Amino acid sequence: MANPARAWQGNKNSARDRFLAGGYFSAHHQPKFELSLADRFFTVGSCFAREIEYKLAPFGVPLLLRNQGIERRFFDSWKDGDDAPGADALYAGVFNKYTTASIEHDLRRTILRESYENEGLIELDTDKWFDPHASGLKLLPLEQALANRAKIAEAMQLVRQADVVVMTLGQTESWLDTATGIAMNAHPGPAALRKFGDRFFFVDHSYAETIAQVDRTIQLIRRECNPAMRFILTVSPVPFNATFRPQDVVVGHQSTKAMLRTVAEELFRSYDFVDYFPSYEMVINTPRELAWLDDQLHVAGKMVEHIMQRFYSLYYPQGAVLAAQ
Repeated sequence: MANPARAWQGNKNSARDRFLAGGYFSAHHQPKFELSLADRFFTVGSCFAREIEYKLAPFGVPLLLRNQGIERRFFDSWKDGDDAPGADALYAGVFNKYTTASIEHDLRRTILRESYENEGLIELDTDKWFDPHASGLKLLPLEQALANRAKIAEAMQLVRQADVVVMTLGQTESWLDTATGIAMNAHPGPAALRKFGDRFFFVDHSYAETIAQVDRTIQLIRRECNPAMRFILTVSPVPFNATFRPQDVVVGHQSTKAMLRTVAEELFRSYDFVDYFPSYEMVINTPRELAWLDDQLHVAGKMVEHIMQRFYSLYYPQGAVLAAQ
């Protein structure tokens, strides 16, 4: 009876009434721990993790990957001659990790300082190198690709300074590089898949594999970086552009998110230092015209802002007052 959000219908804070209100949905949540503005955040996971960072910054939260990244001119999205203001600024999207396998592999690579020939870069064509552990970078000459890889590796080491890791789980469909063993963040494209034959291997990780990947990552960070590290798990509501499985993309999306949500729930129940924040539920229970951009793929900025105001009001002392200012 102490739970104000216990009822689907029949009281003033019922799920039914919140659904029918027509605005941004707010999920009831009781955090396991409080945070202070001195707590340093390391945010890892899908593109939704970057959105969390952008919206936390105005609250004065110390974000270790803030002002880290790679110059925009090295990204696929860059157009020659693009001279928009700030176009050559650092972009943190390079740190996006779309799968639980790539999150684990990149943090293990970072923390244990694993080494690979050519830093794991793959030459797809003459002096055109692909970074399987980055997000969105162009094929680049080896010298520049190695320089970018060094910047990424240096920034990822900041996890050692964190007090809190926010981990956003995005996907389970993964590609592996059998030559290096790297769990790739993205596949290198259809032409490369044809050219390299069986080198790149697709796998859709099971529940057992997925929870093991996230659990091992959590234990690695606490063992090697900070034995008092706290974790806040979220599930990205963002779907994949396309599925590699022979099924409707919507069905694939829902099954993937259900698995990731269950993984987060199990770890939340298992450890007092792991919390789950229900941003996923807030998005999917908000009317689509408010929650999503027109592409129906990316979450609208106002939606993320609403989520992070809710986050701040819950986790920080006096946060409810400050978030409203």
